[in-house]
Amino acid sequence: MVTPIQADLSGKTALVTGATGGIGKEIARGLARFGAHVVIGARNLERGEAARKELAAEAKGGLSVLAVDVSEASAIRVSAQEFEKQHPRLDILVNNAGAWFTDRRESRDGHELTLATNVLGPYLLTKLLEPRLRASGPARVVNIVSAFAGDYDANDLEWKTRKWDGFKAYGQSKLALRMLTWGQARRLEGSGVTANAAAPGFVKTDFNQNAHGFMAAMIGFSAKLFAVTPAKGADTPLWAAATAELAGQSGKYFDGRKEKDGKYRDAPAVDDLERRCEELVSSRA
Repeated sequence: MVTPIQADLSGKTALVTGATGGIGKEIARGLARFGAHVVIGARNLERGEAARKELAAEAKGGLSVLAVDVSEASAIRVSAQEFEKQHPRLDILVNNAGAWFTDRRESRDGHELTLATNVLGPYLLTKLLEPRLRASGPARVVNIVSAFAGDYDANDLEWKTRKWDGFKAYGQSKLALRMLTWGQARRLEGSGVTANAAAPGFVKTDFNQNAHGFMAAMIGFSAKLFAVTPAKGADTPLWAAATAELAGQSGKYFDGRKEKDGKYRDAPAVDDLERRCEELVSSRA
């Protein structure tokens, strides 16, 4: 029996990306129950408003919707500006939005879409909102990663030279997001802002909505048999975002409410990834 999370987030503001469904909506639900004003980051504003109405019945804090398309740098810049206009503080940032694709696609900026959505977006949004996080400290950044991580190639982040494999591209993106978390934690040390990575486990969501073929079918079949509900998947990320017992802890990887070895912590490799991300979000491919 999992012990219920205890937290009082009254007066705090949280932004959760990808909060219109699945894990993201459940994280938003939990933060709102704890009293935070939760900003629902939504690529589709209609879905964002629908989520807001659904969560309002249980919320002890306020709820609002912000247009956030993490796959496009210019859209992220607008979202960050709008957030700062509307909200004087940011206590919790949960970078949850993510996707995988069985066919290679590109974002409006011309970057491989898995990388753009799962890595470049969280990198840029966190960077742009870092001043607000620092000013609101103690504050937290929680990056939603995966136990599935690998196939990292710093010289081919966009899979331009390797044979395309959508699931491997997803694994690379989630590994890269761990690496960005370690870089954020190091940079934010002493600021009152922590950065941690949290894995939700294998969850029944619309994760396969952009995928097709054998791998997608196998994932869908396995999900019916073994995956947990979005509410259970949200448990560890919500715990990392809200519980008082993690105050001041940073640069950690949590799975099942336990700290585990997050790996991939080579500082030069992390610095190199951050440099590459900065180059990619600063220019169109």
